[in-house]
Amino acid sequence: MDTTRSLVAVLAAAAASPVIAQSLTVVNEPWPGEATHAEMLADAFGGTFTSLGTTEGVNYHGTSTNTLTDTGFTNGSFNAVRVADSGPSLIPDLTNLAQGSDTTFARGSYDAISLGGYSALSHELGVIGSNGEFSSLLSSGDINNQDHHPSAQFEWAVRSSTGEVFSSDANRNDGRDQMVTYAIYDLNDELVAAVLFFEDWAGANSDYDYNDFSVMLTLAPTPQAAFLGLAGLGGIGMAASRRRR
Repeated sequence: MDTTRSLVAVLAAAAASPVIAQSLTVVNEPWPGEATHAEMLADAFGGTFTSLGTTEGVNYHGTSTNTLTDTGFTNGSFNAVRVADSGPSLIPDLTNLAQGSDTTFARGSYDAISLGGYSALSHELGVIGSNGEFSSLLSSGDINNQDHHPSAQFEWAVRSSTGEVFSSDANRNDGRDQMVTYAIYDLNDELVAAVLFFEDWAGANSDYDYNDFSVMLTLAPTPQAAFLGLAGLGGIGMAASRRRR
């Protein structure tokens, strides 16, 4: 992969109140010593994130009976609201992230930064287009934002150092959801960022805690983007060096 290329997403501000997703994937508790989504969000945005509430969801961990998951988190300055993992047919673009599901994304201008995670594996963020092939955009070791401008709808995807590729579309993962998404709103209900959390194992080998690799998609160029990017480098970005068991 050409490490001079980075993916950086531009999510334009959406003046819409956060919408609770229709169907959510359950995020299980991480292993001891690993951070939860609330803790990883706090590393990036500051403060302490607490739950916005829980709802029934779909748990892909075959040995777990837990069916509750958080609808999102807040630190009083930012609300991180879960985006539907399935349900709505609308393909989200730069203005309607909370109204669609995170299965497939519309074309646009995207700006992203690797936030690291908790895994023994290394990762590449990429996209899957209409040809069904994975195109690498950003590695877990990258610390710079770079641009990506898809001309057609696409799926986010991650490729681990084992060579496995997992898509935001569960249908491409044997029906298992491997990515969950949070839309980040400020106190004016404007969309300022999104955070993708990936699970890099599937089936019986997976704990489905979705903290193996994370990416922040930010507004750019705006003061918010600069702030969030710096926060990520000083916060979750440091987690890239942390590795699971």
